[in-house]
Amino acid sequence: MQENTSREAVLAEIVERELAMFLATNNEGGVSVCQTRPETFRAMRKMSHSAHDEALLVSYLDDLRQAELHGRNFMVEKYARMDDRLPPLSTSPLLDQIADAEEAFLQDAQRRYPHVIKSNGQGMFRRYLRCELETLSSRTLELYAVQVSRAQHEGRNLVVERHDYLMRLLGKGGIDACNTAGDATGSAADMGKKQEH
Repeated sequence: MQENTSREAVLAEIVERELAMFLATNNEGGVSVCQTRPETFRAMRKMSHSAHDEALLVSYLDDLRQAELHGRNFMVEKYARMDDRLPPLSTSPLLDQIADAEEAFLQDAQRRYPHVIKSNGQGMFRRYLRCELETLSSRTLELYAVQVSRAQHEGRNLVVERHDYLMRLLGKGGIDACNTAGDATGSAADMGKKQEH
């Protein structure tokens, strides 16, 4: 119970620090609609990190704390990378290794749960993820690669686990129940469009 409480506390701090960075991001044309929906952002980011083990979460929290100390904003950097306004922040071969694995998880999840996990273009998913991965420290990136490799070895699908977490968070009874009911109203794809630009 203590370990779970500690993990939840780490996850909560991560999401709040990410939200602060997100809200501090200047957008062309002023405040974006997604910045006026912090609860949607919190749900989506909790989902994003829900499949990570505690070691990875703790390492990433340290990345966020260090970034704050050095005046860095991971959200600004991620969006700037997505728009090619910054040179690559990392050239680690682990970037493609992780992105390849997560893309395979996504494709498998879409086949298994077509009513819950909609395709919004594999290219965008990969680009978004890869630009986010570039903001991570080498230590966190290594832990992420180990976790992905372990999941593959164990036959787990991290995308399915994340969506199951989100469905339960929304009170929808989990991914299997939602897929059987044909309920995609709370899908990550739908929420993601509202969460970030």
